[in-house]
Amino acid sequence: MWENILNKLKELIESTDNFNQVETYEVEQFKGSPTAIIVPSSNENDYYSSNENVRIYSFMIVLYVNRSVTAPGKKVEIEADRVMRKLIDSVIDKCDRNYTLTGIECPDGYTFINLFAMPSAWGYSGRDDEYRVATINVRCRVLVDVEVIGE
Repeated sequence: MWENILNKLKELIESTDNFNQVETYEVEQFKGSPTAIIVPSSNENDYYSSNENVRIYSFMIVLYVNRSVTAPGKKVEIEADRVMRKLIDSVIDKCDRNYTLTGIECPDGYTFINLFAMPSAWGYSGRDDEYRVATINVRCRVLVDVEVIGE
């Protein structure tokens, strides 16, 4: 299920058309700015009924905006923050509009219920704080039929 959700989240982020690069692993070198990196972060499992559990699959979407390059006449720090605000809104809006991850394929015994995204933290990364960074935590709720899932 991890892979199914991860691929669908990548498709969702790419559909914003705001990123030069969207990856599902932590890359060493960015191809451009802005960049989005989506990685699994945690999971939870809770009893729902005698044959069903509810799982939460959590992901971090980390957004990077270069703070050392911008359009002529603009201050890089201010422009990076302005771009980051726009990016965060675009990602959260996409998640809110598609909270059921329309079209996601689930293995037998799994039913995707919904996702919710919440901004988590802003910061800096790279040598000399080269990048403005924001992390958006995404939690995906999945109903699991324990009688049907594989052994």
